[in-house]
Amino acid sequence: MTTTTFKFTTTRLTQCICPSEKDYVIYWDELVKGLGLKTYTSSKKSFLFQTRLGGKVIKISIGSFPTCTIDQARQKAKELDIMCFNGIDPRLEKKRLIEQNEQEIKQNKRNKLLFKDVWEDYLAANKFRWRERTYKDHIRLASGKNEIKIGKKSSLSKPQPIYALLDIPLSELSSVVLKKWLDKENETRPTSAALSYRLVRACLNWAEEQSLYTGLLPDKSIHSKTVKQSVASTKAKKDCLQKEQLPAFFKAVLSLPNQYISAYLLTTLMTGARRNEIATLKWKDVDLKWNTMKIVDKIDDEGRIIPLTPFIKNLLLNLPKLNEYVFYSDKSSTGYIVEPTKSLKTSAANAGINNLSIHGLRRSFKTLSEWVSLPSGIVAQIAGHKPSGTEEKHYTVRPIDLLRKWHIEYENWMLSEAGITQQ
Repeated sequence: MTTTTFKFTTTRLTQCICPSEKDYVIYWDELVKGLGLKTYTSSKKSFLFQTRLGGKVIKISIGSFPTCTIDQARQKAKELDIMCFNGIDPRLEKKRLIEQNEQEIKQNKRNKLLFKDVWEDYLAANKFRWRERTYKDHIRLASGKNEIKIGKKSSLSKPQPIYALLDIPLSELSSVVLKKWLDKENETRPTSAALSYRLVRACLNWAEEQSLYTGLLPDKSIHSKTVKQSVASTKAKKDCLQKEQLPAFFKAVLSLPNQYISAYLLTTLMTGARRNEIATLKWKDVDLKWNTMKIVDKIDDEGRIIPLTPFIKNLLLNLPKLNEYVFYSDKSSTGYIVEPTKSLKTSAANAGINNLSIHGLRRSFKTLSEWVSLPSGIVAQIAGHKPSGTEEKHYTVRPIDLLRKWHIEYENWMLSEAGITQQ
């Protein structure tokens, strides 16, 4: 070959070589200005386009020969020439298109993100700073159909409110969807629905501050007026035992065939503890020598120690130790009483009392304590209420002996009103 410019043909380009003393050689097409074939000593050959833009020479790779044909190379070279003629740098345009494509791919992936993805990230990011009870509430309210064993039989639990939202794309959680969800849940469990709404709202607020999820949630969504109005207002319950109901109630509870449930209900009433605080009481936390019980506290992670009064102590001593839990249950997979409501309703009905809940026993402890003028601070410390003031929280430290003095006095009054004679 005597020239470097000629009409490109497959035969001619196949014959093009690069001398060993050079790094590369460029051959130019005489039909399309700026189209060249760059050959290397390694026999590699590739098309390129060369022109001037903004007073500078630019070279742009088109493709390898023969993978890229001559016609394809000429067509591409013409397109690049037009772009440069219009003042567009093909290199920058290519970079822009790649970034735009990557952004579209990323956005498509973001649009497919489910609320479940956000929920799991939210729990993982906040678990370390939450109390165990708070974390378990999030898990419980988003749980699906879990297997529940009752003795030898098993059944599936009902999915909790948040579970219905998990498989919905985050970009589709509009105010219409959320309102429909709340309206359905309010039909059967308005209190759980209200709590679930607050947990979902906190999760979505967190998501809006994360770069991966920012901008995916439809406008307003969880904060829209229609959604807020669909949240059922939480009404304070007032179920509580009256002084004159104590004889009938004690008689009905003590007559229950299951002594563990009977002891559980009376212990809950006479300590004011929360249902699970008493249900999960273990034998190792009952000190029969110093007459104390260590309760797993909802507010204080370290738990709280309360007096083991004579009547309660007698109830517990009559319970066979069949596992680590004081209030054993052979119908629960946990090994302790999980659902005492049915027995409580039976006892209340037999006593002629309507609408008494497990939490109503806790409410009764506080309400009835006023008959013996039990100091509110004593009541709060035994029942596990959060301190109500600076003085109570930081300056009042009551020893267990002081709690026991008041607690036994309260127990004696309650037993007297119930017509129970201690053995």
